Amino acid sequence: MASLRSFAAKLASIALIFAVVPALLYLRLEAVESQRNALMLRLIQEQGRLVGEALFPLLDRFTPRNAESIDPAVKRLAEGGMSVKVLFRPNPISPAQTTGPRSFLLVASAPETAPQDARAAMERLVESGVLAQLAASCEGHAPLALRLAGPSEDTELLTFLAPHATRQGCWVVLTAQPTGSLPEQVIGRPYWQSPDLQVAASIYLLMAVLVLSIFTDAWSNLRRFQAVARSVVRGEAKVSFAEENRVPELAEVAAELDSMVATLKRSEGLLRQAAEENAHALKAPLAVISQSLEPLGRAVAPDNARAMRALELIGRSVERLDGLVSTIRRADETIAALIDRPRDRIEASAVLNRLGRGYIRMAAERSIGLDMGVAAGLWILGSDEMLEIIAENLLDNAMDFSPPGGRIAMDLRAEDGMAVLRVADDGPGVAEGDLERIFERHMSRRPEGQGGEVEHYGLGLWIVRRNAEAMGGRAWAANAPGGGLAVSVALPLCD
Repeated sequence: MASLRSFAAKLASIALIFAVVPALLYLRLEAVESQRNALMLRLIQEQGRLVGEALFPLLDRFTPRNAESIDPAVKRLAEGGMSVKVLFRPNPISPAQTTGPRSFLLVASAPETAPQDARAAMERLVESGVLAQLAASCEGHAPLALRLAGPSEDTELLTFLAPHATRQGCWVVLTAQPTGSLPEQVIGRPYWQSPDLQVAASIYLLMAVLVLSIFTDAWSNLRRFQAVARSVVRGEAKVSFAEENRVPELAEVAAELDSMVATLKRSEGLLRQAAEENAHALKAPLAVISQSLEPLGRAVAPDNARAMRALELIGRSVERLDGLVSTIRRADETIAALIDRPRDRIEASAVLNRLGRGYIRMAAERSIGLDMGVAAGLWILGSDEMLEIIAENLLDNAMDFSPPGGRIAMDLRAEDGMAVLRVADDGPGVAEGDLERIFERHMSRRPEGQGGEVEHYGLGLWIVRRNAEAMGGRAWAANAPGGGLAVSVALPLCD
């Protein structure tokens, strides 16, 4: 369903509709036009036949004395733009007499042909081949429908020849209709060459181009917005939605997006500033309290158990507050990093190897072994400080849950275009229902005796996942088959 709602699918559907609909309409209109033109052609031929039938009685009574009566009848029948010619071929007196095309005589014509133009008109009939076919038509007394070249090169006459035999010879009534007054397909031209159809097709094509251009412009603009958004995520400077916008109607949208990005960047800066200021404001009095405890401890008598206990509680509370301030500062910086993602090119292999060597000594002090399996030459886009925080939290958790004599494994491998950091311990593991919950804020379930005497606030794995997401990756946990917990973090590799 998502693919059907996509912009590209709708654009392809519209293009297909614009391509198929005119083809279907054309085929239907062409069939209708063919039927209509066939009827018109039959009507024209029928008109020619009726003209011939109307003149045949006069031709049967033709004598040189009543020859003048033919012209008025021909002119009357030619009203409405039709051309009528009456030709006559006398019967041969002897077998040797010619009966070829040039034996026909022009008796009457409408529109009237001047005497000086009569010979030229007959020559056109001879050259067109019409008179050559009249002999056979006269012999068989069969009508003949032809196309005849007009007076100019770009005109044509649709002709109908009706032969009529009498004792004197063969009469032929030739009717012609100028093609300029007929539909294009009647004169043998394809329907797509019709001027009306070409105008309609031009309008339809213009409409299709306009509609498709609207969709393609909007789609292209969205692709440009996508590129700007990616540049913003990568932290590139001087990128603006308004500058990349090409559609005036989206100008306000682009301006709002630029305003939103600016607001997010200001929020990120304010979060970092607030984290720094709050940490500084809280650590200063904590340092004063911590320094004041030493002279107070010397001033209190050793046998005053109550006072000594109070000083010890104050010292522990100061240490707890100091750790809490550091944790809160780290959490605020993590939230700020989610807004403005760090995109520096760092060598993850070198960072983890350097960090791992320090943790090997710390783990040995707790009688825990740390096995390193970091692949060389893996680079990622992100922040070396955030990567160190991820590794530190994972290793701290693993050492807190690993029993003395246990072992921890830290691996870094390239898998499917990602650099996957995995830290596994052989501790008690986590209930299956809590594998996702351990990444929640303030989620900490440590059995008594695990985690030392340090106060834990349930932010370690929350920070791990947030840092991973800020660098475009993800984090997850799974119980190891042989016991213990394995936490994995996948970060995008960089060329």
